[in-house]
Amino acid sequence: MQHSDLHNSILNTIKYFGLFKFPLTANEIHKYLYAPDQDYSYKQVLFAINKLVPQQLDCQEGFYFLKNSKFSAHQRKTNYLTAENKIRKAKKFIRLISWLPTIKAVFICNKLAYFNSSPDDDIDLLVIAKQNRIWLARFYSTLIMKILNRRPTAHDKKNKICLSFFISEDNLNLQSIALENDIYLVYWINQVLPIYDSANIYKDFYNANSWTKMYLPNRQPIELNSRWQISQKKHWQKPLQILCSPRIGNLLEKVCKQIQLKIMPTHLKQLAQEKNSSVIINDQMLKFHDKDKRREIKQKFFSLFQSKTRF
Repeated sequence: MQHSDLHNSILNTIKYFGLFKFPLTANEIHKYLYAPDQDYSYKQVLFAINKLVPQQLDCQEGFYFLKNSKFSAHQRKTNYLTAENKIRKAKKFIRLISWLPTIKAVFICNKLAYFNSSPDDDIDLLVIAKQNRIWLARFYSTLIMKILNRRPTAHDKKNKICLSFFISEDNLNLQSIALENDIYLVYWINQVLPIYDSANIYKDFYNANSWTKMYLPNRQPIELNSRWQISQKKHWQKPLQILCSPRIGNLLEKVCKQIQLKIMPTHLKQLAQEKNSSVIINDQMLKFHDKDKRREIKQKFFSLFQSKTRF
């Protein structure tokens, strides 16, 4: 790859995160370098970045963004502090649902996962359920959040817990739901924060989605500071182990599935029947993103796309 092609990869990376008003450090640009044709070291990327300043990039306090963009290091730092506060609040409620033995892991996702949160944002979670217990996991976790008034509504989302994405531990590879040129999903997978992880599921999730390496060759597993993690004592779950027993657990799973399908909004069931990847309803995945913005984000990104870089 010539220098101009490396420059395009750098610019594409910065343009993608620019859609979310998120300037990047040099290390982040290297880590999330988008679809280069060959491997590049951090020093090579840093050298190329400096070649782009100040003609095409601006730098402020070590954060790089497109020239003339209305971003600031101050805003990124403010969003980081907002995200910290949200994660602290989220941990209290994640700890509650972690008592359910039907839940193997809980990851924070979307903008909060890379500490780029606005005050009014909700808290999006990806929940990994025990095999054959996904309906039980969703039923009781959403019930807990409902009782505590923590579920988001159309008029109140601030710091509410969004439980709209469940996958079972035997269905960790998300390539099947990827759109064509699904840049958002590729980055999303590689940015989740494993807040609760009872059996090192995150490692399996990361490895199961190794297909994203063709787009992000410098991807690295998240090494989350222990202060953000929840370690659950297994003996706390013993009174609830009946939910996972073969006989009673299977019956409860069937009943919970029937209840949820009965009360589920009609438009979600209709979208699921259309076999799109926005709403998916089955025994291995429950995904209720009826306002999935992936197509919109993809269109915006590719309108800014440097033509010499491939996907």
